[in-house]
Amino acid sequence: MKKGLSLFIAACFLGLWSFSSGQEPQKPHHFYNVDTERKIKGTIQEIIMEPRYKDSSPFLIIVLEEKNTHKKFIVEISPVRFFTHDFHKGEELEVVGSFYSKEGSQNIIARQIRFRGEIIILRDKHGFPAWRGGGMKQKKRRKGRGF
Repeated sequence: MKKGLSLFIAACFLGLWSFSSGQEPQKPHHFYNVDTERKIKGTIQEIIMEPRYKDSSPFLIIVLEEKNTHKKFIVEISPVRFFTHDFHKGEELEVVGSFYSKEGSQNIIARQIRFRGEIIILRDKHGFPAWRGGGMKQKKRRKGRGF
């Protein structure tokens, strides 16, 4: 009994010590979740290049306004250095991706996009990034064909 109580007290002490050490706790990172995947279609409202992940190149971020609901979504495309297409404000974009909420905004980690009739694969069906294993994969398709 004494050993269990001693371990409990030691664990509490370590927890309080790490809490008071002045370091901010690590915030959980969002990740690709296939269970939250869905497709939206909308108009590009804004194009942003910002640092998104620690120790990585800036990410291409698109603010997309959904066509039917006029809701705005923040879409993470890929690291800037791996994306070879030019987007312009006002263009149509269809996104398949994993949804999550952050600080009151709706966010999507894009798995694939349809842009100017072309499907661009950014992640595999499990959400693993294409840029981790090489260049971006692309499938050229005619306009009007589904994913």
